[in-house]
Amino acid sequence: MTAAMKEPRNSSESAAGGEGPAGTAGVVAPPESRRAPVWERPVPGAGRAPLVWLLGVHGGAGASTLSHVLAPAADSHRRWPGVFERESPFVVLAARETIAGLARAHDLLRQHRAGLAGPSEVLGLITVAVRPGRIPVEIRRYRDVVGSLAGTVWQVPWHEEWTLVEPDQLPVWSPSDPPPQQKKRKLDPLQEVPHDIGELGASIVEVIREKVTSSSQLEEEEDAR
Repeated sequence: MTAAMKEPRNSSESAAGGEGPAGTAGVVAPPESRRAPVWERPVPGAGRAPLVWLLGVHGGAGASTLSHVLAPAADSHRRWPGVFERESPFVVLAARETIAGLARAHDLLRQHRAGLAGPSEVLGLITVAVRPGRIPVEIRRYRDVVGSLAGTVWQVPWHEEWTLVEPDQLPVWSPSDPPPQQKKRKLDPLQEVPHDIGELGASIVEVIREKVTSSSQLEEEEDAR
């Protein structure tokens, strides 16, 4: 298994083509039937105030499993959060590494860029392997196109053991955990958090920290004027 990969990308709006009438130039909003709805109330069932929402762009994308193994995350149940009652605005999309899954992610990223996804802020895209081994070149190329709108792309490899249990039986990563370190011994992913998942969690938290710090600095500069 390879470690989860963080792939920062420059936004290449030309990847979507055209010019959106209500959003970022160069991005055409998808038809309404291919958009995700926005919650008109606080996201139900979160049980706690998450640091980040995971939005599965299709059924089986892996958002529910990842929201369990990453303590700061919660599943937004395939809708954009409305950011009610001090909800986090931060969203990471999740998709399986298939053409259909990436196409759905592309739709939702275009929706967000067109200003049709509520007040949420997209941090990036997690792509989840559908099988062990290398990613087919066609999938990798399309992921690059979709990733140009995502900002950051993380890749989670295949974990065979995860298919054998319910998500609530999996170990949980927390920001208070020590930094993930590569070890020679093989971990049992049903007993210990895999290295790539720890790296994923730490990377998402770091992106949020950078966003919050940058926002605070801007506010201080505006107050000083």
